[in-house]
Amino acid sequence: MQIQTRSQVIIKAQIETVFDVSTDSQNLPKFFAGYQGIPAIVRAKNIDGLPLHEGSIRIVDNSDGSSIEEVIVSLQRPTLQQYQLVKGFKPPFSWLVRTASGQWLYETIDTKTKVTWNFDFEVPNIFAYIIVRLVVQRSFQQAQDICLRNLKEYIENRRE
Repeated sequence: MQIQTRSQVIIKAQIETVFDVSTDSQNLPKFFAGYQGIPAIVRAKNIDGLPLHEGSIRIVDNSDGSSIEEVIVSLQRPTLQQYQLVKGFKPPFSWLVRTASGQWLYETIDTKTKVTWNFDFEVPNIFAYIIVRLVVQRSFQQAQDICLRNLKEYIENRRE
Protein backbone atom coordinates (compact mmCIF):
# COMPACT_ATOMS: atom_id res chain seq x y z
CA MET A 1 0.00 0.00 0.00
CA GLN A 2 1.36 3.41 -0.96
CA ILE A 3 0.80 6.95 0.22
CA GLN A 4 2.18 9.85 -1.77
CA THR A 5 2.80 13.49 -0.93
CA ARG A 6 3.71 16.23 -3.36
CA SER A 7 4.94 19.79 -3.15
CA GLN A 8 5.80 22.32 -5.84
CA VAL A 9 7.49 25.68 -6.07
CA ILE A 10 8.58 28.07 -8.79
CA ILE A 11 11.98 29.68 -8.26
CA LYS A 12 13.31 32.72 -10.09
CA ALA A 13 16.58 31.11 -11.15
CA GLN A 14 18.08 28.97 -13.88
CA ILE A 15 17.38 25.24 -13.67
CA GLU A 16 21.07 24.31 -13.28
CA THR A 17 21.44 26.63 -10.28
CA VAL A 18 18.32 25.23 -8.59
CA PHE A 19 19.42 21.66 -9.27
CA ASP A 20 22.97 22.19 -8.01
CA VAL A 21 21.91 23.99 -4.81
CA SER A 22 19.19 21.46 -3.97
CA THR A 23 21.37 18.39 -4.57
CA ASP A 24 24.31 19.63 -2.50
CA SER A 25 24.01 17.48 0.64
CA GLN A 26 25.56 20.19 2.81
CA ASN A 27 22.60 22.45 2.02
CA LEU A 28 19.88 20.05 3.20
CA PRO A 29 19.82 21.33 6.82
CA LYS A 30 19.23 24.87 5.50
CA PHE A 31 16.06 23.76 3.77
CA PHE A 32 14.44 20.80 5.57
CA ALA A 33 13.28 22.25 8.89
CA GLY A 34 10.76 19.51 9.66
CA TYR A 35 7.24 20.16 10.92
CA GLN A 36 5.42 18.95 14.03
CA GLY A 37 6.43 15.26 14.42
CA ILE A 38 8.63 15.29 11.31
CA PRO A 39 12.23 15.91 12.42
CA ALA A 40 14.49 18.52 10.86
CA ILE A 41 17.69 17.57 9.08
CA VAL A 42 20.70 18.64 11.14
CA ARG A 43 23.46 17.20 8.93
CA ALA A 44 23.78 15.34 5.63
CA LYS A 45 26.84 13.93 3.94
CA ASN A 46 27.77 11.60 1.11
CA ILE A 47 29.73 8.72 2.61
CA ASP A 48 32.25 8.65 -0.25
CA GLY A 49 32.97 12.38 0.12
CA LEU A 50 32.26 12.97 -3.58
CA PRO A 51 29.58 15.18 -5.10
CA LEU A 52 26.20 13.46 -5.32
CA HIS A 53 25.98 10.85 -8.11
CA GLU A 54 23.89 7.82 -9.00
CA GLY A 55 24.71 5.12 -6.48
CA SER A 56 25.80 7.62 -3.80
CA ILE A 57 24.89 6.78 -0.25
CA ARG A 58 23.91 9.81 1.78
CA ILE A 59 23.61 9.76 5.56
CA VAL A 60 21.01 12.20 6.89
CA ASP A 61 21.13 12.98 10.62
CA ASN A 62 17.85 14.27 12.02
CA SER A 63 16.83 16.34 15.03
CA ASP A 64 15.19 13.27 16.64
CA GLY A 65 18.56 11.49 16.78
CA SER A 66 17.87 9.19 13.84
CA SER A 67 20.34 8.71 10.98
CA ILE A 68 18.71 7.76 7.71
CA GLU A 69 20.66 6.09 4.93
CA GLU A 70 19.57 7.15 1.46
CA VAL A 71 20.67 5.71 -1.87
CA ILE A 72 20.64 7.98 -4.90
CA VAL A 73 18.75 5.93 -7.49
CA SER A 74 18.88 8.44 -10.34
CA LEU A 75 20.58 11.78 -10.82
CA GLN A 76 20.14 13.47 -14.19
CA ARG A 77 21.38 17.04 -14.08
CA PRO A 78 19.43 19.31 -14.28
CA THR A 79 16.05 17.54 -14.43
CA LEU A 80 15.85 14.67 -11.91
CA GLN A 81 16.94 13.60 -8.46
CA GLN A 82 15.54 10.31 -7.13
CA TYR A 83 16.46 8.56 -3.89
CA GLN A 84 15.35 5.74 -1.62
CA LEU A 85 15.54 5.71 2.16
CA VAL A 86 16.94 2.29 2.99
CA LYS A 87 17.49 2.19 6.75
CA GLY A 88 17.60 4.15 9.97
CA PHE A 89 13.93 4.79 10.73
CA LYS A 90 13.20 5.10 14.44
CA PRO A 91 10.04 3.71 16.07
CA PRO A 92 7.19 4.37 15.72
CA PHE A 93 7.93 5.35 12.11
CA SER A 94 9.81 2.09 11.53
CA TRP A 95 6.69 0.15 12.55
CA LEU A 96 4.50 2.01 10.06
CA VAL A 97 6.61 2.40 6.92
CA ARG A 98 8.24 -0.40 4.95
CA THR A 99 10.11 1.86 2.50
CA ALA A 100 10.14 5.51 1.49
CA SER A 101 11.46 7.29 -1.57
CA GLY A 102 11.63 10.77 -3.01
CA GLN A 103 11.77 12.23 -6.47
CA TRP A 104 12.56 15.83 -7.37
CA LEU A 105 11.65 16.93 -10.89
CA TYR A 106 13.02 20.20 -12.29
CA GLU A 107 11.41 22.00 -15.24
CA THR A 108 12.27 25.28 -16.97
CA ILE A 109 9.38 27.72 -17.27
CA ASP A 110 10.58 30.86 -19.10
CA THR A 111 13.53 32.03 -16.99
CA LYS A 112 12.28 30.28 -13.84
CA THR A 113 12.45 26.73 -12.53
CA LYS A 114 9.54 24.65 -11.32
CA VAL A 115 10.47 22.03 -8.74
CA THR A 116 8.08 19.18 -8.00
CA TRP A 117 8.93 16.96 -5.04
CA ASN A 118 7.06 13.66 -4.87
CA PHE A 119 7.48 11.42 -1.87
CA ASP A 120 6.18 7.86 -1.53
CA PHE A 121 5.63 5.86 1.64
CA GLU A 122 5.08 2.13 1.31
CA VAL A 123 3.18 0.79 4.31
CA PRO A 124 2.82 -2.89 5.26
CA ASN A 125 -0.89 -3.10 6.16
CA ILE A 126 -4.20 -1.29 6.48
CA PHE A 127 -3.53 -0.33 10.11
CA ALA A 128 -0.27 1.39 9.14
CA TYR A 129 -2.00 2.96 6.13
CA ILE A 130 -4.64 4.58 8.34
CA ILE A 131 -2.10 5.87 10.87
CA VAL A 132 0.24 7.26 8.19
CA ARG A 133 -2.69 8.90 6.36
CA LEU A 134 -4.03 10.49 9.55
CA VAL A 135 -0.82 11.38 11.37
CA VAL A 136 2.19 11.46 9.05
CA GLN A 137 0.94 12.49 5.62
CA ARG A 138 -0.26 16.00 6.47
CA SER A 139 2.79 16.84 8.61
CA PHE A 140 5.20 15.53 6.00
CA GLN A 141 3.39 17.49 3.28
CA GLN A 142 3.81 20.65 5.37
CA ALA A 143 7.51 19.83 5.92
CA GLN A 144 7.93 19.48 2.14
CA ASP A 145 6.21 22.82 1.53
CA ILE A 146 8.43 24.55 4.11
CA CYS A 147 11.54 22.93 2.60
CA LEU A 148 10.76 24.16 -0.90
CA ARG A 149 9.90 27.65 0.38
CA ASN A 150 13.26 27.72 2.19
CA LEU A 151 15.03 26.59 -1.01
CA LYS A 152 13.27 29.32 -3.00
CA GLU A 153 14.12 32.01 -0.45
CA TYR A 154 17.75 30.89 -0.24
CA ILE A 155 18.28 30.89 -4.01
CA GLU A 156 16.36 34.07 -4.77
CA ASN A 157 18.00 36.07 -1.95
CA ARG A 158 21.59 34.90 -2.20
CA ARG A 159 24.24 37.10 -3.70
CA GLU A 160 26.28 35.71 -6.55
